[in-house]
Amino acid sequence: MIISKAQVQNLLQVYARNKGVNRADLAPAARSIKKDALAISDESRIKQKAMQAIRQADDVRMEKVQELRERISAGTYTLTEGEVAEKMIERAIVDRQI
Repeated sequence: MIISKAQVQNLLQVYARNKGVNRADLAPAARSIKKDALAISDESRIKQKAMQAIRQADDVRMEKVQELRERISAGTYTLTEGEVAEKMIERAIVDRQI
């Protein structure tokens, strides 16, 4: 098979046209790409603000900590099983609500 110069030129012109068409086809598609979006409900926003406020608040009341340390060291700090269980249940209820 013999390939002439004219056939090569025709082939190059077809490739050039296709290349230009592909670029034109891709440009609008690239502009119309949708981006991901996130929507947060009002309830979630309220919870999120509450959690931020909790994180920013001082967690440690040093006077109370010092008092408890002194009572533990002196051997005067006691808890009943009922008090421990009550606090555990209270905490579980609060955690479930948050």
